Amino acid sequence: MEALDKNNVQCSRQVAMVGCDAAQHQAWGQRLRMMGCTPVRFGSSAEFLQAVTHGSQFGLLLVVLKDEGAWPVITSMCKALRLPIFLVANALQRDLLIDVLATAGSEPAGATIDFAVLPVDDFEVELRVREALRRTETLLHPQTVSANFGDYRFIGSRKVVVHRGEEIRLKPREFELALLLFRNAGRLLERDWLLASLWMDSRIERKSRVLDCCVANIRRKLSLHKECEFVLHSVYGRGYELRRMPSSSLPELADTLDRADFPETSNEPAWIGRNELARA
Repeated sequence: MEALDKNNVQCSRQVAMVGCDAAQHQAWGQRLRMMGCTPVRFGSSAEFLQAVTHGSQFGLLLVVLKDEGAWPVITSMCKALRLPIFLVANALQRDLLIDVLATAGSEPAGATIDFAVLPVDDFEVELRVREALRRTETLLHPQTVSANFGDYRFIGSRKVVVHRGEEIRLKPREFELALLLFRNAGRLLERDWLLASLWMDSRIERKSRVLDCCVANIRRKLSLHKECEFVLHSVYGRGYELRRMPSSSLPELADTLDRADFPETSNEPAWIGRNELARA
């Protein structure tokens, strides 16, 4: 049963991409992977329908509309599977988009339809996809996550990270942020991206310290400093990056890495204390 649940979670993280060109697949696919999803590209709607017919499962269909004739078949299939759709179309297809909006209100639970008109910014695509996955509770599946990163094990059902036998309990937002950082180790995550990803329902300004306080909590609780396997590095005005240190020479390299590769450029204000961290 546990194996079956794990398989279902993995399938729900798969995003089918239909009709995307090479540039769209690369840019949007990278955004999806940063979210913890797996993009699966199909060259045509027929290939996607064949995969679904043979049992392939997805958490979302992202389609750049080119083959309008196949659209009724695709929507019918997604309704039956309760699969949400994010549709990207050009301005000449506005009439079809109006029809999409007219029928969206009658969709069964889980089979919502959202759309955007080209040209569309990569960041907007990511936010639309993220919102669609949140509506169907498939984004990241933090409540069912069980993932290992070096000596760190994430247990989503309990919002606990086990590190060298010690259980460290995190708040829900801290857990999601830590999971994003570990899944994207070695990549700088911009402040705007993190704020939009984790505080979607709140109007958080870019200069707000709520993200910095959350990061400070994670760094302290998970011991993400220079003596450890992972170091949570701050880049002033840009964001945060989690880097994995060479395990064979951590003690010897710690001081050098701190001075040269990890300058003190944190956004975290010096006045952050325990009371501020507790409210993050």
